[in-house]
Order: sequence, then structure tokens, then C-alpha cells
Amino acid sequence: MKLKIAIMSILTAIFANAASIDYLSNNSASYFQNPSQTGQISVEGVFYNPAGTAFLDDGTYINANLQNSLIEESMTLKGKKFKSDRYAGAPSFNLLHKKDNYSLFGNLSVIAGGATLRYKSGVAGIELAGETFNNLTGGRLGATVVKSRFTGQNRYYQLMLGGAYKINDNFSMSGGVKYVYAHRKLDGEAQYGYNSRVGAAIGLSKNYLTMNSKRDAKGIGAVIGFDYKPTDTLNFAVKYETPVKLKFKSKAEENNKMLFRGRSLGISFFYPEYADGVHSRRDLPGVLALGVSKDIDKWTLSSGYTHYFNKAAKMDRFKYNDGYEINFGVDYKINDKFTWHAGFNYADTGAKRESFSDVEYAINSQIYATGLTYKPTESSEWKFGIAHVNYNSSNGKREQTSLPGIHIDKSKVKYDKNINVFTLGYTHKF
Repeated sequence: MKLKIAIMSILTAIFANAASIDYLSNNSASYFQNPSQTGQISVEGVFYNPAGTAFLDDGTYINANLQNSLIEESMTLKGKKFKSDRYAGAPSFNLLHKKDNYSLFGNLSVIAGGATLRYKSGVAGIELAGETFNNLTGGRLGATVVKSRFTGQNRYYQLMLGGAYKINDNFSMSGGVKYVYAHRKLDGEAQYGYNSRVGAAIGLSKNYLTMNSKRDAKGIGAVIGFDYKPTDTLNFAVKYETPVKLKFKSKAEENNKMLFRGRSLGISFFYPEYADGVHSRRDLPGVLALGVSKDIDKWTLSSGYTHYFNKAAKMDRFKYNDGYEINFGVDYKINDKFTWHAGFNYADTGAKRESFSDVEYAINSQIYATGLTYKPTESSEWKFGIAHVNYNSSNGKREQTSLPGIHIDKSKVKYDKNINVFTLGYTHKF
């Protein structure tokens, strides 16, 4: 006789990230034309180089962007691939007023997170959990996956307001505050078939497990920046974003659990931060960005470095090293109406292999981008960009669970992602 049970020891949602663990750098169409934006002076600088906006021409600017991504995230275990193919659209908006020596601005965007992912055939953690229980009985339990379905979402929305002041012809500084609203969601179910007699012998009972959990948080941070323009063709910029303390509170429905050796096992047992009413910290880390750009005839060369202070931030139960990004780019002014762009970004997320799971796997990546800017009039500008985000697939690491003697061997799982992006942006000056 077989009973249906759910074993969920490494289960929740996977989130698509452009570069760092949570943060998204792709805040405008310009980024997916040329990721090296920190050292440049532009309307999109409201996000990348706010101090540089004090060097723009006087006027009021409205900028709108839409990043359209085709995303495949996958986990491969013993030749079986678990994947989610999704489309994600991430809008962003910048409003800027520049007059004389000062500028005032605002940014509304998705600052962190990624697409809503749906794994219709489950995730690798379910297979590993069944394998783990099979190993306890020398394979006699015969646990097999009968059904699995999971959906996850992770989005952080930002509203940032600030201003910049040009102290002299060469130097400016900026300051601002940002409000972040964060939402994380897990919805899933799973079933196994197994030999009930063997299950009873090892203390395994109950037959179904589900969870629908939502975690919400809000926080406030600050942004400061400096821009130094020693000549008309050379520019340096610095931006620092303070950490944002985010204390999540979960609201969950978890009506189905299982029992193992008299111990209740639900999804919240393995992921306590998703249990109903639980408060837990998952902060956005502090970020330091440095950039430089140089005009040479019709060319603009640019480079940048971004550092994520992950070690100092509290991120659920996970520990990370600091992460960083380094990028290079070129812009070529074809004529008064068209400019061509291209660039490259390398990201080291700082995530350790032991942090890889169905919850998340922040693997390193490279972004290859190119695009065109079309300026039909002095007051309007269109941006088009395409990019490929290549991720360095990696295996996880064997992990000891909270149950004595029971391990989950994530080293058998290869984690991978693949993202292609088309982006569109428009700026109008009044």
C-alpha cells in the first residue's frame, strides 16, 4: 500500500537577480545599452550619479523605462532539469528639475528582486528530500515524487527623492532619502508515494504538505553622491547608499504538515522565516559605486566599480561575503540624432555555495549589452537596448539539516540561469 506524503526540506521560490544577491542595477534603459553608468552625466543619473545631475542643462526632465526580460532559471539533478520560463517587465521612472546650480529629482523603480517564477514540475529540493529519506532505509522506502508545484515572488519597490548642488564649475554633491517596500511570497505543494510499512518503521506519517506565505517589510535609507568634473571631457563620480533595515513579518496558511519521529514537519520547519507571524530581518546592504567617463572626439569611454557590503547586512539565515561589480563601456556619437552604445559588466555576488538552494542561488554573471539612442528633437530622446546575462552555473554544497544525521546533498544539483533583455526608454525635456 502506498500513501501520498509531502517532504519539503529545501523548498521555496527562486528569484531572478541581475547582478547582486538582491539588488538590481538595471534601473534604466541606459544600463542595458552600456552597464557603465556611474561616471556619466545624464537624466538616468538620478539613480546612478545623482550629483552629476547638477551639470545638466536647465529644464524639467521626465524619463520612463521598461526592461523586458525572458528568464530561464533551472536546477539539474541526475540529468533531470527543473526550470521556470518566464517573462518579466520592470518599469522605472525619473523626474528631474534642473535650474542654475541645483537640481531636484525623484526615482520610482523596482530596486531589488526579480520575476514571478512558476515551477510546474517542482524543484530539485523535493527530489533530494525523497532521496534522503530513501537512503535512511537503504532504498526500501521507495519515495517517489507524485506531484509538485511552486510559485515564488520577490520584489522591492523604491521611491527616492533628493537634490544636488553644483558648488563650482568642477564639483557637485547630492543627497536623498529612499523608501523601500519589500514583498516576498511562497506558494507551493508537493506529494510523494512511498511504502507505508517502511514509512511507519522509521516514524514517517501524514500525507500532504502545503504552504501559502507572504512576507512584507518597509524601510528607509539615504543616498549621498559626489561628482568631480576637472575638464569638459573627464568626469568622476561616487555614490553611497546606506543599508536599509527591513524587518519582514509573515502571514501564512499552512494547513498540511507531516510527522517524522513524532516531530511536526511543515515548510515552516525548514524555512522558519515563512511561518505565520514570524518577524525576521533581510536587509538591503550598503552600496558604494565609483565611476569615470572620458570623451575622446565622438567616443565616450567609461568604467565603474560597485561594492555591496553583504557581510554587514542581516539576510535571513544566510551568510555572504561582500559582492562587487566591475564594468566597462563605450558610446559613439554617429551623428546629431544617433548614438551607439556597448558595454560589459561582471558581477561576483559574494554568495557561498552552501547558500544555494531552491530558496535562492545568487551565482556570478556577465552582462553583454548594446543599443542605440535616437534623438529626433532637442527635447526628446528614445533609447533601445538589448543584452544577454550569462550566469556561471554552479553546484551547491552538502548540508546538515536540523534533524540529527540527515543531510541534503545539494552538491548533486547544478544551479543555472539565462536571461535575455530588451529595453526601451524615453526622455522628454520641458
